Amino acid sequence: MSIPKSSVGYLTQVYQNVSEVDWSGAEALYNSLRSAGVIIPDGEGRSKGALSIVCSEIAKMRGGKVVIDRADIGFPDRDVDGAAPILRERYGPVSLLIFSGSGRSLIPLVDAQKLALYITKSGRRRDYSIDVVTSDPSSPLGRLGMEFGTCLVVKGRELEEDTVDTSAFKSVGILGDVFILGASLVLQAIAESLYSGRPSEIRSRAARLMEETNAVVERFVNSDFLTELVSLLERRNLCFFAGLGSGREVARMTAVRMGHVKRAIGDQVYVAGESSTPPPRAGDVLVVISYSGETEVVAAWCKNFKKLGGTIASILGRKGTTIESLSDMVFHIETEVEPGAPNDFYIKAAFATSPLPIYLIEKLQERGLKLPEYIIRWYHSVTG
Repeated sequence: MSIPKSSVGYLTQVYQNVSEVDWSGAEALYNSLRSAGVIIPDGEGRSKGALSIVCSEIAKMRGGKVVIDRADIGFPDRDVDGAAPILRERYGPVSLLIFSGSGRSLIPLVDAQKLALYITKSGRRRDYSIDVVTSDPSSPLGRLGMEFGTCLVVKGRELEEDTVDTSAFKSVGILGDVFILGASLVLQAIAESLYSGRPSEIRSRAARLMEETNAVVERFVNSDFLTELVSLLERRNLCFFAGLGSGREVARMTAVRMGHVKRAIGDQVYVAGESSTPPPRAGDVLVVISYSGETEVVAAWCKNFKKLGGTIASILGRKGTTIESLSDMVFHIETEVEPGAPNDFYIKAAFATSPLPIYLIEKLQERGLKLPEYIIRWYHSVTG
C-alpha cells in the first residue's frame, strides 16, 4: 500500500498509521458489524463526531444497519446494559461500537463495563459485542474489546513525540486528530465493504480513500478559497459552522478546532442551530458543510445570515445548487456516489477542514499577534 505524501505534515502520519493497520482485525470488525442488527456508536468529543459520520452512512445505505445513539429520544433505557436486551429483542444482535484513541474515555468505558457485566451474567455472548477502535490495545477499553468483541488498532500520535509542556493542549484534544482521522478513514472503508459484501476489499478501499482525501486536501490548502477564508477568520468576528446530519458532525469537529484559535484572540466559534448559538451580526462568517447543497434548513440559515450582513463560505459536494447561489465563496468536493452506497464526501470534508487552524495561526503570527504557548507548541508539532 503506497502512502500519500501530504504537505500538511500530520496527515502523512495519518496515512502511515492507516497503512500499518492489521487488516485481519479490520475484517473481524467487519464481520461483527455485518452480524449486528443494531449499532450503538459510543465515544467522546470529536471521536464521537467522526464515528457518527460513518455510522450515519451505514444506516442510510441500502441494506444498512439500525443505528441508535444513546442521546436519541428513542434510546430505550438510561444505561447501555438496560437498553441492550430491549434492542436485542427489537432488532437482533447488538454492537456497542466505540472510538477512543486512548482506550480510557470515561463514558465509553463505563458503558463497555456495564455491557460486559451484563454479557457475563446473561451468558449471551452471541447476542452482544463490544467493538473497540483504539490506539492502545492494552487499555481498559482495548482489553474489553478483545474479550467481548473486537479490538481494531489504529495508531494515533506517538507519545514520545509530545514534549512535557504540551499538557495544556492535550487537555483540549487537538492532537487527537491523528487517531480520529485515521480511524474514520478505516471505518469508512469497512462501511463501503459492508455495502459491497466483500470484506477482502477493505484494504484496497482504504488505499483509495487515502489517495483521494490527500488530493482533496492538497487542492484545499492551495486554493483561493482557503486564502480568502483565513483572511476573514483573522478578523474580529464570530464564526459559525453549519450542516445537517453528517455535515453537522463535520461542522462541529471543525468548530472545536477553530474555537481554540479564535478564542485566543477574543472571538467565539459556534455551531448553527444549537441552543447556545447567538444571532449573527454584520461581518460574521458562516462556514457551511453540505453534500447536496440543497438542504432546506441549511439554506434557510444562509438566507438569514446573508440578510444580516454576514459572509458565507461553503464546502459542497455538488455544483449549481441553492446553497452555492447564496454563498460568497465555494469549495467543491465533487463525489460520485452510487445510489444507496455510503457517501465519502463527509470524510473528505473532515480531512480538508482539519488543517484550517494551522493556516489561521500562520496568518495571526504574520500579524505579530501573541498566541498562547500551547497553541504555538501544537503548531510547531504538526508543521515541523
